[in-house]
Amino acid sequence: MPSSQGQGPSAVAGAAPVLTVAVRAAELRGGRRTERQLLSLAVGQGVLSPWLERELASMKPGTLRRWRLGPRERPPILAGHPWLSRNGLIWLEVEVLEARQPSLPGQGPSGCALISQSDVQMLFERWNKALQSDDPEQVARLYSRDAVLLPTLSDEPRTDHDSIVNYFSHFLEKRPHGEISQREILIGCNMLQDAGLYTFRFADGSSAEARYSFIYVFEDGEWKISHHHSSLQPESAD
Repeated sequence: MPSSQGQGPSAVAGAAPVLTVAVRAAELRGGRRTERQLLSLAVGQGVLSPWLERELASMKPGTLRRWRLGPRERPPILAGHPWLSRNGLIWLEVEVLEARQPSLPGQGPSGCALISQSDVQMLFERWNKALQSDDPEQVARLYSRDAVLLPTLSDEPRTDHDSIVNYFSHFLEKRPHGEISQREILIGCNMLQDAGLYTFRFADGSSAEARYSFIYVFEDGEWKISHHHSSLQPESAD
């Protein structure tokens, strides 16, 4: 069982709550820290490690805890993260932002909205089409209320609607068009992840290859982007 700073685990009773959490990890010896990821998940759906879901179910909103973990105890969302050493110990920080009983509209179990793999692919096409509109507001409306954008061509995190609009007002000047070359889709309860590799091609003939991850949440009856991380592909060493 991972060592914990805080209270011990407790059993999950009754219906599985839907949680919104912020996740961040750091190397134990003071190395690099990962970006802050926002996730919306239902306990028991397998989005995080089972022991961590049980811990989160006992935490109240506003609670921040951290655990010291070995490589095998890391949650799936951190597997192979480029900023963490593969075999070292890490600190995992998780903050519960919101906890509620399942009540969102949907036809799946526990109020989970249903979505197919092909529908997830269409979410990217919706975003890509919005880039062609030359309207940064149209793009920003695809992001959730508490969205975090870590953009491709800026080192400044965008954490509210106005800053997201500001980024796209400059990015759209390049007339970008995105094409996905590799992707992996993970569907949870009212939350999903689409991550992989994509290429942007611009009107001036230039292009940019990047790694990406979109995390979507089901908000107000619509899938919105909660977390968007995009970083340029590192040059391969000879």
